[in-house]
Amino acid sequence: MKELKKQWKNGEFKGCYLFYGPETFLIKNYEKALMDAILPSGSEMMNHDIFEEKRATAGGIMDAAQTLPFLNEKRLVTVKHSGFFQKGNTKEEGEKLVDYLGQLPESSCILFIEEKVEKNTRLYKAVVKNGETVEFKTPGEKELATWIKKECTKSGVAIENSVIQFFLQTIENDMESIQRELQKLLSYKGNEGKIEVADIHEVCTPSLEAKVFDLVRAVAEEKPEKAITIYRNLLLMKESPYMVLSLITRQFRLILISSLLSEEGVANSQIAQKLEIRDFAVKEYIRQAKRFSKDGWKMALEDCLKTDLDIKMGRVAEAAAVELLIMKYSSKV
Repeated sequence: MKELKKQWKNGEFKGCYLFYGPETFLIKNYEKALMDAILPSGSEMMNHDIFEEKRATAGGIMDAAQTLPFLNEKRLVTVKHSGFFQKGNTKEEGEKLVDYLGQLPESSCILFIEEKVEKNTRLYKAVVKNGETVEFKTPGEKELATWIKKECTKSGVAIENSVIQFFLQTIENDMESIQRELQKLLSYKGNEGKIEVADIHEVCTPSLEAKVFDLVRAVAEEKPEKAITIYRNLLLMKESPYMVLSLITRQFRLILISSLLSEEGVANSQIAQKLEIRDFAVKEYIRQAKRFSKDGWKMALEDCLKTDLDIKMGRVAEAAAVELLIMKYSSKV
């Protein structure tokens, strides 16, 4: 991806680009970089067309791309969340652009931005042939740690690797949230000092998943009072008991799978990549797995699914059913 910015800086542009994936922070960053490279300050109004969702039609996009730029070398046409790259009515509309992408005038550049795409669509293949596709995923733990350290250094603030790990474990797992929470920390510390775990507790907003992570840790460490306290605090914050159950079920499943893969000799980094979780989570899950036997964790998963079914069938009250499940598996056996 970094190579793209170098190309744009040198005035090298493809006829079309497709940016897609869950990492909106990075997509916005590269969208702005492309805009800045193509559209000098003051030329945006006359040389930038934006089509979003239902406003995106093949005819409108082609008309915009055919329009000559005004006092500028290029015109940029941005198409956001059109659905052209997925099944549905809009996919057929998007396929009207397939042949056109091979005939784009050199004076125009089309940027597609989507959250999800299907790579077997004709339009996706046309972008690959005539331009470039880039998938934006959240960077790995090491890349994020390097980025966080650089941002802290720029602000004159120090931070240790262990604190970075705790920070990443505490907040939402996307760049937009990471950047927002880091800015809160940097503002809190000013332009000197050192970020500590206590600062994260004081300033940052923990994610629901992080809170359930702590809850499951309390279950594995046989601390029923702590587990129930975390759960009841979540209810006081208007979190859904059913959502908490879903996350507990997910973490029980990850504990079991992490343990099984580790026993097969799979490295923690590979387990993290396979399960799409952070490295520190794998270490914690393998440690927690020692709480029960493999059959014990399978039984815990079955109980989660049974509780889920009982709630859906109206046989039990949500809040009480989840609390009983937490009590059962956090109490000493």
